[in-house]
Amino acid sequence: MKYKPKLQFDDKYNITDKSVAEIRRLIKKIEIDRDLIDALFTDSRKTTTKIALNCEKRYHKIQKLKGKLSTFKNIENQIYNKGYHNIYGFYVTGLTAAAGPLTLCILKLNRFTEIMGIDYCNNLTQKQRLKIFKKLKNESEYINIKHINVEAIDKLGLKEAIKTGYREIEETLEQAVELNIEKDFFIYYKYGINKRDNKVIKNTKKKIYTIACASIAAKVHRENRMKKLHGKYPDYHFDTNYGYITKEHRIAVKELGFTPIHRKTFDFEKKLEIEF
Repeated sequence: MKYKPKLQFDDKYNITDKSVAEIRRLIKKIEIDRDLIDALFTDSRKTTTKIALNCEKRYHKIQKLKGKLSTFKNIENQIYNKGYHNIYGFYVTGLTAAAGPLTLCILKLNRFTEIMGIDYCNNLTQKQRLKIFKKLKNESEYINIKHINVEAIDKLGLKEAIKTGYREIEETLEQAVELNIEKDFFIYYKYGINKRDNKVIKNTKKKIYTIACASIAAKVHRENRMKKLHGKYPDYHFDTNYGYITKEHRIAVKELGFTPIHRKTFDFEKKLEIEF
């Protein structure tokens, strides 16, 4: 549907008095709103009409991102409204990988932090994850990453390895921060570990802002670790498959066998179609 400006509006940006160059500079400085779009569309110049169309597209994109952000922050806002001051999110990635570590992240953000484009790591491209991760490094009030090696995974199994890792990074948190049971709330992905006020989410259908942020940090760190391991085992393409099953990974295991960083507890016979 073609956009129709309001018949009456306040040209608070004085678009009619500005040159095209001045309008472009203005757009870079302000947040696009309906008043700006209306003023641009009612201006008689063809160039401003083109600018208006671009601004309208950007406006709709921003509104969509704001709506998504609001959805992700809804549960946390309910927690804050109950009187909690801090939310710590725990996330683990690498659960279905055939090789490499589990990577855990604990993360705390300021209540009013808003990072546009947030989503769970698997719903974002690598480029999007890296862009958000740069913001997280600057805006996190607390962040800690831990890798659980293959030996621990094979010895304990996935569930206990995750819970053990969560306990360890929580112990590190307790040494660094004076926690308050009345003010601090913990949200865990997959498995909870203690009796303090907490919430456990089993999958990413639940939209929780801090957990989504932690998922990105964990994913980026794990991928970086697997890229380093690729240098040691280049034939397995860990720099692109990150230890997960792909056609190249399957062929490499069939032809070359397993590496020390392959998980013995992984069901290779089923996933790789290998006859032992």
